[in-house]
Amino acid sequence: MEEKTKWFNNKWWVSPLNYSDDLRDSFNLPKRVYVRDSIIREGEETPGVYYTLDQKIKIVEQLEELGVEHIDCGYIGQVQDQWDLANHIKELGLKLKTYSHLSSNPSRWTDEIKKSLEAKLDYIGFGIVLTKWQLQLFTGDENISPDVMVSLIPSVLKRIKRLGGKAILDCVDATRSDINILKKAIEKGVKFGANMVMLYDTVGACNIPAISYLIKEIKPLVKDIPIGIHVHDDFGLGTASTIAAVEQGAIYIDLIANKLGDRAGNTSFEEVIVALEMLYGVDTGIELSKLYDFCKFIEKVSGVPLPYNKPIVGRNTFLHESELHVMSALEKDKYWMCFTPYRPEIVGQEENIIFGPTTLHGDAVKMKCRQMGIKNCEKFLPQIMKEVHSTITKKKFIKEKELELVIKQFAE
Repeated sequence: MEEKTKWFNNKWWVSPLNYSDDLRDSFNLPKRVYVRDSIIREGEETPGVYYTLDQKIKIVEQLEELGVEHIDCGYIGQVQDQWDLANHIKELGLKLKTYSHLSSNPSRWTDEIKKSLEAKLDYIGFGIVLTKWQLQLFTGDENISPDVMVSLIPSVLKRIKRLGGKAILDCVDATRSDINILKKAIEKGVKFGANMVMLYDTVGACNIPAISYLIKEIKPLVKDIPIGIHVHDDFGLGTASTIAAVEQGAIYIDLIANKLGDRAGNTSFEEVIVALEMLYGVDTGIELSKLYDFCKFIEKVSGVPLPYNKPIVGRNTFLHESELHVMSALEKDKYWMCFTPYRPEIVGQEENIIFGPTTLHGDAVKMKCRQMGIKNCEKFLPQIMKEVHSTITKKKFIKEKELELVIKQFAE
């Protein structure tokens, strides 16, 4: 092992370009970010997903063990199941900060605020809708304008504070809103006591430079008030967009394990956490070694299977087949970093190998023979390779233990 650096150490080997001073000077990276987990609210919006209260409590307990400090409990003023969870979190003495959202009906807001505070909720989000079609959908009024919504900000935020709550300005569909109106709303929110500004890329409609631009534009307006980011994965950019927001100073990030959520899902918890820790050196407060077990637990309770090639926690993430990859895995004490950017145990995974159609050069099989103490392996190699190839044509691959039996069959 060479001298340890932020990009090369006994845990991971990533590109030194990530830590280039010239590159990082263009960022406004926070030293620490905070996950606001949304697996209860957005996760249950995944088609076909429902958690019982007991399952929700187990999820929350595991989140706290992971190091998560904030959780979005949903619309607890309207959804009794979500209220029950928020209330239980406090009754159980769990330390997570709890969040809820007001519904789209102004006539219910006062009752929703009161009901949220009955559950000792920490933060209440007031969702500002600034796009005309969503305004028409939510209000049923074709004449209502974004300016009307902006005008409501002072009274609603003051009402939340007067009743004893802390308010968040939730900028719904922020990335498709007129940026000048969005700025006006944020300035008003800051003026009237918002404790956070949360920006929503509601349908994942922003490219990466646009997310960076948005945060740069908003950052001077919020002063010391934190910015949060909430991104959907409709274009497969959830992880990249969330990280782009962090690059420019967002410190609260809405994430969901296994990329659950409506439509194409939300930003992946495990992807963002590992990328920020390893590629940026940003502290997330998350215990990385617990990621795999947690994501497998969520797979079980949600009923939504993890894709085999899911980054970080997928079955194939540390399963090697091709020749050189298998050779590095066989000699992992010395060469683990050649075809993996980080050790599997860092995220709670294990490394495995199989021999398949791309593992038939002969060198990997010979390496396995040497490890088994087989001498003069070349003498038996043609027979071994023929048998291995025959098995692969029938079963598509052969496991390491099965290969050992084939080698013993011909070499002993």
